[in-house]
Amino acid sequence: MNRTLGCILFLCVLWLWLGWGATWWDSQEDKEQRDKFEREWWKSFQGLTYADNSTFMLLPDDVQGSVGLLIGNDSKRSALSDSEFTKDVAGTYHGEWESKHNAQTTPFWNGTLPSGYSRPDDGATGRLTMVLRSAAMDNGKTELLRGSVTFQSTAGFSALLDVEGLYWSGSGVAVLHGAPEISAQSAVDLVRAAPSEKIFSQAKATLSEAYANLLSQRKRPEDVGRDCEYHIYLQFSPGHKALVARSVMFSPVCSVSVATPAGRAIVGLRAKTYTLMVMRYAAVAALGMVALLLLLERQMRHTPTPARLARVSYHTLSMQAIVDSHVFVLHAIACTAVGGLAFLVAGAVAFVMFIALLVLVMRYVAAVWRAQQSSAVSPDDCRRCLVRMYIAAYVALVVGIVATYAYLDTQRPLPAAVLATLLAVAHAYWVPQIWRNVKRNTNCGLRWDYIVGTTAVRLFFPLYAFAYTSNIAFVSPAPLVWGLVAFSVAQVAVLLMQDWLGPRFFVPKFLRPQAHDYHPAMSLADEEDLERNSLSSDAAAVCAVCIQPVDTTLEDNRLDPTPSYMLTPCAHMYHTECLQQWMDIKLECPVCRARLPPL
Repeated sequence: MNRTLGCILFLCVLWLWLGWGATWWDSQEDKEQRDKFEREWWKSFQGLTYADNSTFMLLPDDVQGSVGLLIGNDSKRSALSDSEFTKDVAGTYHGEWESKHNAQTTPFWNGTLPSGYSRPDDGATGRLTMVLRSAAMDNGKTELLRGSVTFQSTAGFSALLDVEGLYWSGSGVAVLHGAPEISAQSAVDLVRAAPSEKIFSQAKATLSEAYANLLSQRKRPEDVGRDCEYHIYLQFSPGHKALVARSVMFSPVCSVSVATPAGRAIVGLRAKTYTLMVMRYAAVAALGMVALLLLLERQMRHTPTPARLARVSYHTLSMQAIVDSHVFVLHAIACTAVGGLAFLVAGAVAFVMFIALLVLVMRYVAAVWRAQQSSAVSPDDCRRCLVRMYIAAYVALVVGIVATYAYLDTQRPLPAAVLATLLAVAHAYWVPQIWRNVKRNTNCGLRWDYIVGTTAVRLFFPLYAFAYTSNIAFVSPAPLVWGLVAFSVAQVAVLLMQDWLGPRFFVPKFLRPQAHDYHPAMSLADEEDLERNSLSSDAAAVCAVCIQPVDTTLEDNRLDPTPSYMLTPCAHMYHTECLQQWMDIKLECPVCRARLPPL
């Protein structure tokens, strides 16, 4: 007994040590290392001098010249009036860039890239998106900025940098340092990148004050990933309304410069303006969701019976649910990435509406599935089917989230052909319905406003992204999106013409699937066969629905060419009107309960 208690006590002590003691020991050791690192960092930072530590003076001559032409010298900047430039440059910027490799030898470049580093090809071009946020203001003249810069090129290169820097509102100049992840070294590199001794001193003083609180939040340089890091120089244009800037960016380690093309500039939207744009878009997207809900509800009321539900394609509804789920995923990721209360509220509203739409769609899909089964379905089978559908829908949603995050993590743009193929497949949801109409030789049972309305709402999102030049994602226009529109309109046109001209109007006769003929020409021999197969001599000529005789003769002088009788595959005769009304409710023979092919 004592040995057992001793073992238990030993295990408890071991568990406490592993769960808390070791952590406490490690935290104490980490704290000592952190304190030592901060003391050494402050000593190194305070000892920085322009003459001994400036990296700007070591940059290639053409880069120094480009920066000089961009921002001018100290005397030129001092002559500028404070009122010429805006004091708030926080916002979202977009523009174009072009790269150039520099072969000039510098202390940072030995002709080869370090392992794991990447840089754009010489002469590469692309688009950039820069997000700047104000972190602090020093006497109303120097602003501490943080944010990110994303480079993307059509050749497949991409890079995402965290940036930190300073903006001088008196001259409209900003100096930033960009790295894959901001660390304590970023402040040192930022000061050393200053293009003049005056800016060097001002940056050192401002960052020294800011890092009194920030240093404890910054990782050590050895704890972050390394890649091509950039000195970023911006010159903002005078004026307070528009945010326009030109830039020069240079990576000393990778010996590559990235600049705005001659005669071009990066254009920005202030944070408030951009937030308003996003909220307007969110409102329009929410109205689209409401429209989808209303159209789906009207469509569900249009198909109340199993016979009408059997005309609707199960796969069409499933594809639409998957498309809607992935559209929601993209919006949710955007709201999470941008952040802010307005974005989170918009995301929460979109989430509620999406769940409502998904639940309604799944209920409709379950009803369609049940109506299309060849035999009666028990409630348990129906519940199991519904559970499988929900599992499949949410698995597709999770896969979409993971795939989207994995792709966005690479920051690589999809090739145009791949993007066009994915969009075409996603918007081919009417194809299964068209094929079902051809196969069953029936109209689709869908309301025309549901077909047209849902197609228009789902086309809104790719059109906004790839046709509207002022979209919130700053995506370049893509002419291929009009091919997607033409493809969707063609599907809608075929569906509508199937109702007007017949489900198989575009299919050659020799390719059409065989369908049952409910109105065969009845010869005397056929009528005698029916009488022999019936229990009584006149049973074959009596409709089991209305219990009235069925006239099997064809009259040439009738206004309606449709015969007044219908013959089922199981050889039971009915009035045309009676059986059509019956089949609107059940697709089974009223006499023998055999399943009937649709009309």
